[in-house]
This record gives sequence, structure tokens and C-alpha cells, in this order.
Amino acid sequence: MLTPVAHKEQGTAIAASKSLGRIGAKASVVHSVVASYRKVLGIPVRVIWVDLNNPQVRVGVVTARHIGMAESIWELLARARPTAAVTGTYFSTRSKIPIGDIVIEGERVHFGGLGIALCITYDNQVRFVRPPRHRQVSWSEYRVVLGAGPRLLQAGRVALYPPGEGFRDPRVYAAVPRTAVGVTRHNKLLMVVVTRPVCLRTLAKIMQQLGASDAIALDGGSSTSFYYRRTLSVVPRRKLTNLLVVYERSDDYERVVSRLKPVRRYARR
Repeated sequence: MLTPVAHKEQGTAIAASKSLGRIGAKASVVHSVVASYRKVLGIPVRVIWVDLNNPQVRVGVVTARHIGMAESIWELLARARPTAAVTGTYFSTRSKIPIGDIVIEGERVHFGGLGIALCITYDNQVRFVRPPRHRQVSWSEYRVVLGAGPRLLQAGRVALYPPGEGFRDPRVYAAVPRTAVGVTRHNKLLMVVVTRPVCLRTLAKIMQQLGASDAIALDGGSSTSFYYRRTLSVVPRRKLTNLLVVYERSDDYERVVSRLKPVRRYARR
């Protein structure tokens, strides 16, 4: 059963660094996805740490049943059944269409054409790729693609230039609750949620302090969510179109992967 605790902070942080260090046969399954609650630069931050060096780990995206519709987070989580999840890419609040490309298990299920894409290969290597705007590209070498952004870090340095990536909405620069995803030099994926309103530069510095070498922003504001092991500790204030999800066992992922993809609508003849 999923347990909402949106207004309750968990004071005891999980020892993420110690857990990630245990890569033994059984421990690697149990401790490859861990969460912590801490302060970074004096700001409360929730972090999901994912050891992508464990071949059992899978990262994915779950979408609403149809592109162009939104669902409650409870529906998305019930269908995906992940170990952990955060809000994925932005979408139009009117059309409910995501802005970036989405690839699930090697299949492009949506073309968005904007942003910087989180790309994960079949052997769990992370790339952040900036495709040409509004042009379709081949994502064949990646198991998962989630187009979002803007870029926060590149090679360990703050690298912010939203207009160059096609972000024109002035709300991108506002101080709002934020979500980000990054990777360390040791191939650990960081999924980060900050519920206190912050600007992009502050978010970039938080990711830097957490040890990310490269990072991008995901959707935030009213869409912000944070889920870990059946506890939804940050509840979004609107319906969503997609989530970034993680599984600590490949068997769990294989059982649900067909339910992560949207159902295609076929026009009647």
C-alpha cells in the first residue's frame, strides 16, 4: 500500500554512501537504490541514489496511458510499481503533451523535439544529449531517453544557458520547487527534489555539492513529487503525464515494462 506523508519530514537520513558501497551478491540488490534527506547549502534536499554499476538496476519512464492525457500520481505508481520515482519531463498544461522525446525499452513512444535528454544505454551508462531542436534523431543505442532540461552541470561545472536550449518561458527562471537528475563520475544516478523554492543556479550548485558531474533539471513547481519504497513523501498538486522510475531488480522491471508505455490511439477508418 502506498503511504502519503507529504507534510512529514523524515529526520533520519539513510546512509547512502555506505549502502552504495556494498556491492555483494545479496547486498547489491538490497542497497543499490537508497534515499537520504539532508541539507545542502542550508537547503533541505531529498535524494535518491542509484548504483548503475549494478547490472540488475533498471531506469525507466512511465507515461500516462495516452500521450495527451494526464493521470494522478497514484495511477502512474500503481501501474509502474517502481522502487523509486520522481517527476519526469515538462508538459503543456493545456494539451498535456510532454516537451521532450521519450524512449522506453528502446522504443520512442513520443517525439517532443526540445531540451536536453537524459539517455541511458543498455549497459547502464548515462549520457546527457542535446538533439537538434524539432528534428527527429535516432535513439537506437539507448534503452531509455527522457528529454527535459535545461542543463545544470557539465563536466562538474555550472553550465546554464536555457535560451540556447529552446526554453523561452520566463517561469523557467523563477524560484519554485525543483527536481533534477544527475550522474557522478562513478556512475551513480542522483534523483533530487527540493521542495523549498529555488532558482536554477541554486539547483545547479546543490547538484554540484552532491557530487554530480553532469545534471539537468526536470519538471518542478506543482508537478514536484518524490516516491521511495511505497512512501510518497512529496505529493504533486496536479495530475502528471510521466515519471522517471527506478527498479533495483531487472525482474521487477520486466514484469511491468509493457505497462510503462502509452497505448497508441489508432484513427478509425
